[in-house]
Amino acid sequence: MTKIFILFIIILNCQTFAQKVLFDTLKIDNTTKIIGRYPQFDKNKTYEKYNFIIEDKNQIEDFIKSLKLGEEIPNSMENPNFRLTVVKNHKEIGSWTINPNQKSAMTHDGKTYKFNLEQISDLQKIYPFDYDFRKVKFNSSNEYESFLVEQKKDPKFLFNYSPQFKYEGNFEMEFKKSSEFPHPKAISEYLRPLIENFVNKDEYSLGYILGEKNMNNREQYTMTIQGSKELFEKLQVKGIKNQNWKTTEEEGTFFYKK
Repeated sequence: MTKIFILFIIILNCQTFAQKVLFDTLKIDNTTKIIGRYPQFDKNKTYEKYNFIIEDKNQIEDFIKSLKLGEEIPNSMENPNFRLTVVKNHKEIGSWTINPNQKSAMTHDGKTYKFNLEQISDLQKIYPFDYDFRKVKFNSSNEYESFLVEQKKDPKFLFNYSPQFKYEGNFEMEFKKSSEFPHPKAISEYLRPLIENFVNKDEYSLGYILGEKNMNNREQYTMTIQGSKELFEKLQVKGIKNQNWKTTEEEGTFFYKK
């Protein structure tokens, strides 16, 4: 009797595991969308036939209840693949990778499960979808935010991948090779305490880039500093000029329904 009971528990656990829900923590509101799409970098649009979009709150609830995962399997990923994307208030809050040929899905926690492709294979007919995307360059976070506000007025706008403005810009400092500065490491050790009089350690980046100038003139070392315009203006090193200030140019990607 005990053996039968244990066997029953094992079977029950296996069935429960096999019914794992893909969107197990999703909270739905009227801005929520579920999008199935080929990734934008797939120029051949390999799995375009599976594209879909569900925007109705009740239909989304029905969809997530029905979408199940199978048993966990070793991680693997096709290239190209297919994406299930959850958008909420014009933000991508989750993205799951579907491998159509391998019949598997990789979830947000990095685990891979068997996946029955028939669960999404006919959704294109019910919820047809195609999209455009554009890449836009920005010189500041304020410029990006202003652009984003305007995009949200467009009913076709879906979501975007925002640029990361960690540093305001970059500039260069040229040091002649000498006994005091025999290599870039010595220059870095000299500069860091001076820089950190103005900014914290996580507010700048200092490096030696083996570009054309450093390649062609080995009697000097040009160091590149990423940080704020204020650092460029305030940092002073005797005999050394702060030069070639360049404002950071970052790129954002914006997605729209066709």
